[in-house]
Amino acid sequence: MIDELMRNEELSEIVADHAAELIGFLLDSNVEFSVVCNIQEVAFDPPLPEKIASGFKQFALFLLSGYALESADMDDDMLFLIFEAGFGSENFGSTVSVPTDAILQISVDGTVIFVNLCAQPQYRPKTQHGGGRESGEATVDKSLKVFMDNPQNKPLLKK
Repeated sequence: MIDELMRNEELSEIVADHAAELIGFLLDSNVEFSVVCNIQEVAFDPPLPEKIASGFKQFALFLLSGYALESADMDDDMLFLIFEAGFGSENFGSTVSVPTDAILQISVDGTVIFVNLCAQPQYRPKTQHGGGRESGEATVDKSLKVFMDNPQNKPLLKK
């Protein structure tokens, strides 16, 4: 029953709309937050160099603070969270576009305030997933490590 419910297009739309409204509120309130999303559905413009892109796993944690938060916005249809960020030790700049229906969770100050079970890969027909998937928690830890390893991000961690 739960599998059928999580694949329901109407439920997925309701949850994605809620994510968009919550993100809009956080942006309007200038509140720092993070999102965990399916990296396969995230677009980078310009594309990330392979050396950086290969460091991502199935899920990625994006912390919106500092310049990333200042540059963040929703598209006109509120279907995408868009922000600019730097990646890797060379702080490679790219505009990141995250579909709101691909966001698995939203956190503020380390507390999860939103979860989208419909965004899990097994419930998304357009997402291809291979074997050897890691748990979301382990992948988030790795994404956080990549973020913390970037010397440009170290000042953000001292707040």
